Amino acid sequence: MIGFSCPPLSVRPFQGAADHVLPNFELWEIVSEAEHFIPDIEPQARELLETTHIRLSVHAPYSTVNPAAFDERTRRFSVKALCDTVEAAGRLGIGPVTVHPGVLGPIQRYDRARAVRLTRLSLEDIAEAARDCGVAVGLENMPNMKACICQTAGEMAEMLEGLDMGMCFDIGHANTTGQTEELMALAPRFLNIHVHDNDGTGDQHRPLGTGNIDFTVLKRIAYRGNHVIEAATPDTEQALASKRILQDIVG
Repeated sequence: MIGFSCPPLSVRPFQGAADHVLPNFELWEIVSEAEHFIPDIEPQARELLETTHIRLSVHAPYSTVNPAAFDERTRRFSVKALCDTVEAAGRLGIGPVTVHPGVLGPIQRYDRARAVRLTRLSLEDIAEAARDCGVAVGLENMPNMKACICQTAGEMAEMLEGLDMGMCFDIGHANTTGQTEELMALAPRFLNIHVHDNDGTGDQHRPLGTGNIDFTVLKRIAYRGNHVIEAATPDTEQALASKRILQDIVG
């Protein structure tokens, strides 16, 4: 199923954001931030599910949390916020939930290995919460940015080794790291795919067809899950243009 996700919608009232998505998509990946933090809007989300055709998936918080935080109080706060999101998704019967790995802050860059270890520790707690409430969770590959870990297939495979967690493949991020082919080799773990375009120099979240990504490579993998268009703006015309391109490729 082709879905839509747009971080700027998270600062709008929930119903207004839903009204923007409903006419054009049957799947909405809610960014669990700001006005749309899932544990805070469970009643509205439940009503939406019960009264409309929409299906919901979730992008877990990422702007206010860091699963790789060196300060243990901050790391535990981050894990709790992420687990709270997963558990709310479980109560609503929605998913999958996509999570970001930890990020490298100004001090963490001096000890990247420690940040990686702490990220894994946090993900183990999140995976346990997901098992307990029957929610599928996928770790997302990151773009070519100094603050990011899990940019390459090798890093993703190592982080996920032995972890009861799937993967969200972000083809836009993969284009910035030159890792599209390598990451697609992890397709058996895919439970979500994020789709957006760029020219390879940065994580630009452009509409499909305005960068240099060859999205037809998605035909080569045996994947039948969600393809979520991640948009930088709520522009309806751009979203529908991207949807048409993606429909021609993945059906």
